[in-house]
Amino acid sequence: MGEIKVLHCIQSLSWGGLEIYTTELIQKLAETGLNQRVLCSAHSRVAEELKKTSVEVITFPEKKISKLQEARLIRKIVRENGITHLQSHTRLDMWACVLARWNSSTPKHVYNLYMNAPAKNDLFHRWMFSKVDALCSSSEFVLSEARKNFPIAPSKLTLMRYGRKTEEFNPHPEGRLALREKLGFKPAELAFGTLCRLDAGKGVRELVEALDHLTDDEVQKIHMVIVGDPTIESRDSNGQVTYEAQSLELKNWIEQKQQEPRLKGHLHRIPFQRDYIPYIDALDVFILASYNETYSLSVLDAMLMEKPVIGTDAGGTTEQVGKNERGYLVQPKDPKSLAQALKFYIQNPEMAREQGKKARVWTLHQHRWQSTQEQTLKLYKDLMKGVR
Repeated sequence: MGEIKVLHCIQSLSWGGLEIYTTELIQKLAETGLNQRVLCSAHSRVAEELKKTSVEVITFPEKKISKLQEARLIRKIVRENGITHLQSHTRLDMWACVLARWNSSTPKHVYNLYMNAPAKNDLFHRWMFSKVDALCSSSEFVLSEARKNFPIAPSKLTLMRYGRKTEEFNPHPEGRLALREKLGFKPAELAFGTLCRLDAGKGVRELVEALDHLTDDEVQKIHMVIVGDPTIESRDSNGQVTYEAQSLELKNWIEQKQQEPRLKGHLHRIPFQRDYIPYIDALDVFILASYNETYSLSVLDAMLMEKPVIGTDAGGTTEQVGKNERGYLVQPKDPKSLAQALKFYIQNPEMAREQGKKARVWTLHQHRWQSTQEQTLKLYKDLMKGVR
């Protein structure tokens, strides 16, 4: 078996969980000595971050190119570099990799699915998925949906848990106390919070509305912390940001709610923090109120910091929380359901500590980078050998 040579394809200009994780995955695979290259836009944050590393980044000058243009670039890079594996990280890149292979069985094609798997079972998609040699997801739920909705052989589906830098996530009692004091939390008060974009789909409005279903006495016993900024619509050449209208409206609404007498001093909106781990550490319970999150990295990070998670019973969040083992499942888009979860922890604060410890143990077991690296390299080798 010859040397494995991988070309990662990621055309996205965004910088969210998908792009951040893909960039980190490529860097961690580089640590193993893997021969790899990355195809992306010169305008992307992915290119900016990876150019700081030893990984070879191949960029195109446009912000976006068509699937056919990307496919032509892929074919050229494959020929010039003897690429053995393509790894696509978005649906657009998956299409381009499929077109690049066209009527060939090489290079082997690995598709990382970070989103949900809606029904795609027509003749065209049957042909497309015949050009995917392995479909990977960190979520058992997503794989079950892919098995049901995609015309792909079950043997090609692979559970590939996200790797996390677990060594960076350690509770720090002194730092936690200092930040809580800075934020105005009293020792006996429970701190609930979330880290997310201020976007309708993240369930932030319902999270704040849940406070309206608590009694005045219950509100006085807790703090609700929202760490995040509105969704960016565009950024000009001077770096000036324009936010999405719905997202900016949500931010303004939260700020109005903060001034309500019963919520004043108990509802906090904090801008995005690059060093976010201390803010998770300051919480007692983490909340993911998203309508349908595929598999949340912020949930994993919270669990590594020994925080139980109030999460919506939808998508991959259900398997992350378990059957209320590592938190409390609520109904999506339902402020009353969220309020019931808040009340549960107000009445049973010891459960937060107990579930938090279980959450950390589970995440350490499931999401170590070493396991992800080893499993990924084995997948590449198996595909070359024709085992899969």
